[in-house]
Amino acid sequence: MENVVAKMAENLLDPKAPLFTCLKENPPAWWEMLRNDPELYIDIRKENKVMVYYQGGRVAAIAYKRGYGVSAMIHPKYVGVDSDKEQEIAHRLDSTLLKQIKVKIEENYSQRSDNDIQEKLIQGNCVIKNRNLYLDSEFAHRQYKGQSHTVRIDLVKIINNEIVFEELKKITDPRLRTSKGRPEIIQQMNAYMEFLEENNNTLEAYYKTLLRIKINLGLHVPSIQDVDNLQVRITPELTIFNTYDKITKDRINRIEAIKRELQGYDYKIVEYTK
Repeated sequence: MENVVAKMAENLLDPKAPLFTCLKENPPAWWEMLRNDPELYIDIRKENKVMVYYQGGRVAAIAYKRGYGVSAMIHPKYVGVDSDKEQEIAHRLDSTLLKQIKVKIEENYSQRSDNDIQEKLIQGNCVIKNRNLYLDSEFAHRQYKGQSHTVRIDLVKIINNEIVFEELKKITDPRLRTSKGRPEIIQQMNAYMEFLEENNNTLEAYYKTLLRIKINLGLHVPSIQDVDNLQVRITPELTIFNTYDKITKDRINRIEAIKRELQGYDYKIVEYTK
């Protein structure tokens, strides 16, 4: 059976949703703290939710709940709770708790290994160091109609009034190289391109709305020449971070082999700096 690319629904974001109205007109005290923290980045999600991240780890999932108001949920391990249920922190989120959350994210997520850089840490650093470039992170949608597989693209940025989707990989990622056939990254980039082409117009409308919501909430957005004429670039970018701490002959050979495999694709290999 032939795979059919899933189509995005329209109107997945509502600029007049209760959450966005509350955050604009009557925000909780902690909202300004999160919004102005230079170590955090904030993204808008489908179904009118807001996600706050530190080093790629989620600080809070913010939503509006009837009868409650603005809710902020977090993974239990980031607040030291032994549970499998998300924890509500809206009623106690302050600078002290935020500092503790950052430490827990570093311990449990972004810096778990002394010998290897976590990809999500690289992703988070890309955003906070280039706020005038990146619009969104962690775009996700079902890949094919009737299937559970999800297309996940790391970053979304604006370049020359184009909405550009960017995949990140570390040079050590096994999907970049294989001893048999084509590496997995080729299939991954082709799948992204297929999805972007099928959903071009819907993605364009979605990100125009997302951009306007971010502007209205006073969040960081890229420099935009003309919002009304933003267009989606069908070809995704691949950025490979060279995280090797030293270069050996085998590593040089691996890099050259990856370059050969990726001929014809929009990619770049850059040195990773902390």
